[in-house]
Amino acid sequence: MVYITLSIIQSTLIFVIFKLFSRFKIDNLQAITINYLVACLFGILITGADRLILEAPSYNWFYFAIVLGVFFIFVFNIFALSSQKAGVALTSVASKMSVVLPVILGIILYHEMVNALKITGVITALLAFYLTLKKPGNTGVKYKFFYLLILIFIGNGIVDSLMKYTQHYYVTDNLIQFLTMVFFTSFILGGIVLTVKMSITKRSVEFKNILAGIILGLINFGSTYTLFKALSFYESSIVFPVANAGIVSLSTLTGFFIFKEKLTLVNWGGIILSLIAILIIAFA
Repeated sequence: MVYITLSIIQSTLIFVIFKLFSRFKIDNLQAITINYLVACLFGILITGADRLILEAPSYNWFYFAIVLGVFFIFVFNIFALSSQKAGVALTSVASKMSVVLPVILGIILYHEMVNALKITGVITALLAFYLTLKKPGNTGVKYKFFYLLILIFIGNGIVDSLMKYTQHYYVTDNLIQFLTMVFFTSFILGGIVLTVKMSITKRSVEFKNILAGIILGLINFGSTYTLFKALSFYESSIVFPVANAGIVSLSTLTGFFIFKEKLTLVNWGGIILSLIAILIIAFA
């Protein structure tokens, strides 16, 4: 469970960093584009494969890396738009509930073990996500923005499923090379969008955005790497529910103690239920 724990911690740190972006007036697009560049360069640095980008087409996972890189940047942009239009709470719930897709695919495609305990754990985890993120008052959303929540659910589910599929069939001894190519693809796409935006707004890249991108890139690389390593040790029907439940719980606690965000009794119940779900799935 070491890699799953590390992935949970680093993923939570990413949420903390995004929370701090607004406080320090960091430009999201600039920092995120730099983040992908840093993650890519870090992958090249630790592998010593300075010709990786040129040699990548020779690997059998090349096209999967391209597709996954496209989904990385696509899902992020939809997540940002959904947070603004449909609300952060509903967007988060849609994102975390997407765990059911890789779990189901893991059982169907890879014939992973399924039993009553595992099913109970998954259902408990989904209920915990909802309770942890539930806010008091009206949580309704206009129907014209409901499609964003569906895109978040499907998009996140596809990303997790692609990660598991590629790890299961194609990525063996060159995991870091694969991740480096994924981040390179996301950087290229982000760079194109950033260039167009800067040419229109006449704004330049600021140092604080570069610094924020560097920090985010290192943590982002570590988070993705440890998740992939966890998938090589455990079934996806265990990794994704445990990781998502852990991230929701730790992020909620971080918001409460560091950012003084208010939690209701229902939210605390969701956190406790998340921990129970983790134990159930782990023992399954």
